[in-house]
Amino acid sequence: MDKLSLVREFWDETPCDGQPTYALRSQLRYKKEPWLLPLLDRIANTYPSILEVGCGQGTDGVTLCGRMPAGGRYVGVDMSEVSLARARSAAAEIRERLQVTPHFGFENAEQLSFADNSFPCILSVGALHHSENTERAIAEIRRVLAPGGTAFILLYRTIAPKVFTAHVLRAVQRSLDAILRTDRILYRALRAVRREEGAGTAVYECFGVPILRSYTRASMCALFSDFSSLTLTAHGSGRSLARLGNDPLGYLWLAEAIK
Repeated sequence: MDKLSLVREFWDETPCDGQPTYALRSQLRYKKEPWLLPLLDRIANTYPSILEVGCGQGTDGVTLCGRMPAGGRYVGVDMSEVSLARARSAAAEIRERLQVTPHFGFENAEQLSFADNSFPCILSVGALHHSENTERAIAEIRRVLAPGGTAFILLYRTIAPKVFTAHVLRAVQRSLDAILRTDRILYRALRAVRREEGAGTAVYECFGVPILRSYTRASMCALFSDFSSLTLTAHGSGRSLARLGNDPLGYLWLAEAIK
């Protein structure tokens, strides 16, 4: 099976954050990532039309649609049909609270079907570092982004303790797989236990996702070099510093890239 199919299979098997309902997923997500809600508020109140690439189970997308003014447009795309089905269920779960009706559809981030210059805002939260060709996905986002529009792209930060530890654990698993001639042995052992994770599906992702990249500040600048301007901030440790965009332990880069 090719890498892209393996990535899709993983997310079908283990949708991001787990949890059976939007209420439970959103509670888990924004408790872990309190800095995300102010960012979503800013996006919802600034841009009338938003594309989210790698929307997963639609938690952020549905949250955006509850905060955007009436008349706005939100489109969320993903390669996991299981996640997309759950995203649609999430929208139906709180339909009466939504100002904007979300539209969820199947897309490959590396070959988006949208026309050039289609959206003034594109969001991608922790998805494209699992892409087979992240550079191509960023190029597609730039193509679809309207002139003067902003892409908000979150990618793993190499020097963060959480990400560094994940790389070490994945290296251990690769060594075991090489010795025992297995495939992701630790991930499959965890899946066999099937214990509900208090932290969602982060542990499964660490061991199970086929592609996991991370970036230094220099490599982020290179990745977004075709944009007219780039602002980078670190987020995600759960500390209060994350709210200020000055989080030395943050595991995610937030790239605000203007076309």
